[in-house]
Amino acid sequence: MKTSKKMLSLLLIAAMLVSVLCMGVSATGYDEVSIGTGEPVTINWTTATTGTVVNVDASTNYIPKSFLLWARNGLTVKVGTTELTANGVGDTDSAYTVYTDATNEITITVLNGETVAYTITCPHYTTAITGSYPSAVNGYLPVGQFARHNSFGWGTLFTDNTNKNPDTNTPKFLDGYVSTGVSLGMAGGYVQFDMGDNPIENNANNPYGIDFIVYGNAFVGNPEAAGVMVSNDGIKWYTLAGSRHYMNGTKWDQKISYVRIEGSEQRALKSGTFTADGVYYSKNYNSPSEQTQSAINAAISAANWDVVPASGTGSALNLSYWPEWATRVVNNTAQEEYYGNVWKLGTDSHIPAVASTENNAGVNWDKADTTSTVPNGAEVITYSGLTLVPDDTQVLGSNPTQAQMTDVYQWGYADVRVNGSAYGTAINPYASAASVGNGGDGFDLSWAVDANGVPHPMTSAKYIRVYSAVLFNAGIFGETSAEVCGLYRTSNTITGGAGTTAVPTITVAGQTITLDMLESKGNNVYYFDAFGGAMPRDIAVTATAATSTAKVLINGSSTTTFTTQSTTRGVQILVQDGNSAPFILVVR
Repeated sequence: MKTSKKMLSLLLIAAMLVSVLCMGVSATGYDEVSIGTGEPVTINWTTATTGTVVNVDASTNYIPKSFLLWARNGLTVKVGTTELTANGVGDTDSAYTVYTDATNEITITVLNGETVAYTITCPHYTTAITGSYPSAVNGYLPVGQFARHNSFGWGTLFTDNTNKNPDTNTPKFLDGYVSTGVSLGMAGGYVQFDMGDNPIENNANNPYGIDFIVYGNAFVGNPEAAGVMVSNDGIKWYTLAGSRHYMNGTKWDQKISYVRIEGSEQRALKSGTFTADGVYYSKNYNSPSEQTQSAINAAISAANWDVVPASGTGSALNLSYWPEWATRVVNNTAQEEYYGNVWKLGTDSHIPAVASTENNAGVNWDKADTTSTVPNGAEVITYSGLTLVPDDTQVLGSNPTQAQMTDVYQWGYADVRVNGSAYGTAINPYASAASVGNGGDGFDLSWAVDANGVPHPMTSAKYIRVYSAVLFNAGIFGETSAEVCGLYRTSNTITGGAGTTAVPTITVAGQTITLDMLESKGNNVYYFDAFGGAMPRDIAVTATAATSTAKVLINGSSTTTFTTQSTTRGVQILVQDGNSAPFILVVR
């Protein structure tokens, strides 16, 4: 820990112990040297001191143009004969950005004094493959009004507007925008994209730092916010923190379960709560280890259930909202749904089960009988690792304008901005209100954060999950449900690079913050653990841009000053100028 940081923390809150800045290392057994968790690559150690950089996903040989290497303090890191400078120095470990070569293998050496302690080889980086769209879809599972047979195509994954024949059918989205995409249903409902051997890169040539764009079917006054998570291995996931991420009312790392209840026997599992057939939700349901009906019933009875929050008096949602594994009515081919075919596609869908581990974007479908074509017993769908935001009507109250409704979600959420038709062309998400102009919803891999809101900018992402981020029932209009019509990597790159925004002047509690006090996360993203993650109230934070043309946003609002409240979990300062990628600092 640096003395300047310790002194500043004492000035900020005298009664608080100075927090220890812990830099996590992901390797097991070789903790002195490792590649950062969440990167697309890791080290395959062949001996105790020699290794090779390989992709975390055995199905691809993709190597990025750069990655973060961690090394124990006191060690020296070289690429070839060039000594690297650490991005940030913690109490035990330091982070280094390693740039791979276009054509040749590089050799990374880690020295203890003059002695080579570790030798790591890394293949040349993978040249991007031509193609703007996903190469595959890993899965799709909604719970909502369009999770039914007569959904006008919005509840089906395949191009023939069915969920049948997954081995031979073609998913939507693989050739770009589709006018009838998919509806994601209530909070947690998802479609997951796989970029294959051409992961989306955190590209310095992309304007405004935008790496990919998601297109929904939004119009001004009808935002239905979807969150986005990214991963390189399909196991550890990171949330792309949108403008509301650090605002009050946003809930991190949530788990939502939905239960299908039909008939008196199933209603008796929670008498007094299950007063009618339909769909209910829970925040504390725990999947049983055995997928027997008795075990599922016991888990349902042990949990607390409620009706989905609504604009008026809530009630159990109609059974038509439930995505049937096959069909609801015996021998009725007109009512075939077959979500059992598409919730996870392939032998390894890269959609993990729900777990208690951090950054787990899990999905469970607790269903004892998966062979019958009609429902047979209560069943539960659970989504975990969600970041949930309030509905725009909950934020604004009565009689908002159409523009105000859309502007609740400035950036970082899909199905908010109007699409336009320039697919793949990134627009500046910070320059104007979301209700102004069109161009879909762009996303920057530098927005990535872990389950505790700590920045973790990604150098690339192979898997992208888009999911409904609002739990709200709008009565006769149905649930707030995001729609997805396409995903494109950014195409309007800038020759020579878009640049990065200059470091602003920042104060916390009247004290000026300098870069040497911050932990660099790479990609112009920084972290300041001033309070050990627990933000005291009434702390004033200011940010002044280095140029008059730059936009300053603190916790998603256009302002240069912010005062913490008792509910503040972190302060995000984002400054963006011209075509440049933003400067981002999170203070906790």
